[in-house]
Amino acid sequence: MNAFERFTRRLSQWFNWIALAGLTVMLGLVTVDIVGAKVFRLPVPGAMDFTSLLGLVVIAFAVAQTQIMGRHITVNFLTLRLPKRIRIIMRSISTLLCILFFAVIIWRAFMHARDMQVLGDASLTVKIPLSPFGYGLAIAFVPMLLILLIHFYYIVKGVDE
Repeated sequence: MNAFERFTRRLSQWFNWIALAGLTVMLGLVTVDIVGAKVFRLPVPGAMDFTSLLGLVVIAFAVAQTQIMGRHITVNFLTLRLPKRIRIIMRSISTLLCILFFAVIIWRAFMHARDMQVLGDASLTVKIPLSPFGYGLAIAFVPMLLILLIHFYYIVKGVDE
């Protein structure tokens, strides 16, 4: 499991760099759009389209690294009072549900991206093709699914990460 875990962590780090690049481009685009509109009366055409799609990139590609760092919100003040065996069972069930959720999201995102590609869906103002972003969303959630599988392995094995 060690090599698989290292691969997953490295993949998550690379995806996090993609999210960071998307955020940097988004920041630059918004800055240029605001300055262009206010100072030169020349806004960036399609800035809202680009910003929305870059937001998808930032969120989707950062989710796995966020999970690795333990930055997602957890509410466990009730479960902490339960016996350890019940907590393990509840963690196993919730992790399995998350695995199922992300597997379905990945599958449906690929299917939806294919539909967008076939239909030629594009953004409203500057007609950016949407299917690459749909495929990107599906691919971006793969490391999250792998992390959850690793997490489930550790729960079953009885080892805390």
